[in-house]
Amino acid sequence: MEISSGDMVMLVGPSGCGKTTTLKMINRLIEPSSGQILLGGQDISAADGDQLRRGIGYVIQAGGLFPHMTVAANIGVVPAMLGWDKARTARRVDELLDLVSLDPARYRNRYPKELSGGQQQRVGVARALAADPPVLLMDEPFGAVDPITRERLQDELLRIHADLEKTVVFVTHDFDEALKLGDRIAVFAEGGHLVQYDSPERILAEPANDFVRQFTGAEAGLKQLALARISSVPALPVVSGTAGEGPQKLLARALAAGQQSAVVVDETRSPVAWFSVAELEQMQVLPADRQPQLPVVGPGDNLADALSLVLVSSRDGVLVTDAQGHLHGVVDAPLILQTVRTRQWVSNARQERERKRAPRGRPAAAGSTEAGQP
Repeated sequence: MEISSGDMVMLVGPSGCGKTTTLKMINRLIEPSSGQILLGGQDISAADGDQLRRGIGYVIQAGGLFPHMTVAANIGVVPAMLGWDKARTARRVDELLDLVSLDPARYRNRYPKELSGGQQQRVGVARALAADPPVLLMDEPFGAVDPITRERLQDELLRIHADLEKTVVFVTHDFDEALKLGDRIAVFAEGGHLVQYDSPERILAEPANDFVRQFTGAEAGLKQLALARISSVPALPVVSGTAGEGPQKLLARALAAGQQSAVVVDETRSPVAWFSVAELEQMQVLPADRQPQLPVVGPGDNLADALSLVLVSSRDGVLVTDAQGHLHGVVDAPLILQTVRTRQWVSNARQERERKRAPRGRPAAAGSTEAGQP
């Protein structure tokens, strides 16, 4: 099993399958009985265990905070072990509290019992990042918080991961959490058998066997919609014009193009209204104000978002904009379903992941971790 530098890898499977054991072997809280684990190309069995763990971040449920220590002291534990001076540690504490969206002036001197569950978990993440480790291990960190807080923490982790590009190994029982967070997912069966190790898209679209198929659940098709980006669907062209053009000219251009609708855009080419040919025929002027509930999606939105907008709007599709909000085209429901059925989104999603990884400027295999079967 090889983990690429900068990836977030999710370990999933039933209880007792070896997820946490695998995680703890990476920092040698559990010693492997056989096989090798290489970190940055070096066999970790030759390293001093304490020094190894000080260079690997570790997060557990509720943060695992020391109750008798303030937030600042908790975050500063590893820097203190590494011999940092107080001024450097204090600067790092404030920097990390800002990173996890906690005001340093308000929270640095509080104790864990004075924090909510979500705040404790944020402090736990900050502590794990204190010494700027290249690898972060997370053992069901969000399992003890309510669903709303969990979703917020997941979003925070995605933001932090995008900013810092740490290599993250994350244990979870929640397959939906694995789909949302993971660059790759490792599915374990009982006995520590690694059944499939692949991208979330490919695990949903091409499960390795019946065990993986059962584990992904009966709603795998709907989950594919949530993973696939609207950018994986080739948008259809749509006629557009400004409000000053007038409805009759816009109508004439739509009919000449063989289309049954047209879009009104503002001076920045952002869509403000969408009318059918029949509606344009009844209009004297084009409104310049934005149409309420206009179904618009951007390149980062997923197909589930797009299909939901189709279902609640009066249109048969959604308008697609580029990253700057400029009108790009239109995607209708049949096109969305065709994309999912042909699995074109799987290769598109993989290409998107590779494109995002490219700016990191390091080879995919650098800093890999190879683990034997637990």
